[in-house]
Amino acid sequence: MPMTDEPLLVSTTFERQEHAEDVARALLNKRIIACAQVHGPVKSMYWWKNEIQESVEFLLTLKTLDSLYPEVESTILEEHPYDLPEIIAEPLVRISSDYLNWMKGEMER
Repeated sequence: MPMTDEPLLVSTTFERQEHAEDVARALLNKRIIACAQVHGPVKSMYWWKNEIQESVEFLLTLKTLDSLYPEVESTILEEHPYDLPEIIAEPLVRISSDYLNWMKGEMER
């Protein structure tokens, strides 16, 4: 699938709010996201090492472009304290043109 300048919403979770904020700052400083939002705490339930786990986490959502996703993912993997962080990207199928133009302008290098 070819990369495009289509907008994406990327999400990942963290055990600590400070970690989410640190990763957000790293991505913003590289200008590979336009915006980050930290939500939470949220309760997560998942399988890990053959057991159902429950934890309180903070959800980090990021707005970026498809063409920047590889660098966003790489930075999250470098900075994230989890062994296997959740990194999910979804296309934004409806977005106002003014907001999209703002996003693109903030990620110009």
